[in-house]
Amino acid sequence: MGLFTKKTPCPICGGKISWFLPTKIEGEYICDKCSSKLDMEQEIQDGLTMQGFREYLAFYEQNRALAAGFVPSHKLDFGFLDTKVVFDAANRLFCMSAKLDKTIFEGAQLKSFTIKEDAAPLFAGSADGLVRYASTVPERLMSLAPQIQMMAAARRTAEAMERMRRDEDDHRPAYRPPMDIPEPFKQFNVELWMDHPYWNVIRCDMSGPIFSNDYPDPDSYLREYQENAGEMEQLALALMAVGFPGAGEVYAEPGMSMGVSAGAAIPRTAAPDRAADDILKYKSLLDAGVITQEEFDQKKKQLLDI
Repeated sequence: MGLFTKKTPCPICGGKISWFLPTKIEGEYICDKCSSKLDMEQEIQDGLTMQGFREYLAFYEQNRALAAGFVPSHKLDFGFLDTKVVFDAANRLFCMSAKLDKTIFEGAQLKSFTIKEDAAPLFAGSADGLVRYASTVPERLMSLAPQIQMMAAARRTAEAMERMRRDEDDHRPAYRPPMDIPEPFKQFNVELWMDHPYWNVIRCDMSGPIFSNDYPDPDSYLREYQENAGEMEQLALALMAVGFPGAGEVYAEPGMSMGVSAGAAIPRTAAPDRAADDILKYKSLLDAGVITQEEFDQKKKQLLDI
């Protein structure tokens, strides 16, 4: 087909086919209006037949009915180009778009999820409950502190010598020791495993903090990390609320693998300070409408072991 050859109409709606990179299904081009409705794993889309696409469009219209009744209760922003996850706690729904223009997922379709720091587990959730894993990021950050201090001292010495040369009208290029410190981790990785006709797994990520190239500050890094980790915790709690309401939670024992479920773990009563912090976090979810008063009371009893 030549560049200016007239394209046949869209086989689905009869609309005009775009000249710029139109979507093709089973060897036939479809219009932008029809292709804009596609929201599925790329592997599934690559194997889609025209009949399969017509079946998907029927699913799409049914899914739009869920969007019409969606009542946002909680939103989390993270990831590349501000990925957003919006929750409807009352109806146990969630969507990976603040505009609700993507697939609306039902909580019952969520089989399990994991949240990791690079490859290290941080949270794992399923019908068995939520497993919390201790992060090693603070420990790794502290191990970098002596290296950062040495580099900062070398940089200050170089800057002092540069000032002396300027005073002596010496215009030779200044040497600045590099301050390239590797971060303790690169990103939070989220995986949602689904029981869904068009999604087996949803993957997204959020970059971790980065050190300043001028003067890396472990304290600033830790504050930003704790803020990011708090967002990941809110995500985990919100997913548990819509996917597995009433499920318990445990803190993983040292060395526990990601494959061990909460039901198989050894439950531990949270320390008083940790229990108080967790109760406050669940209270914020209650105030935001993510969980009900009954669910909050149940979590409070679990944390206080009463």
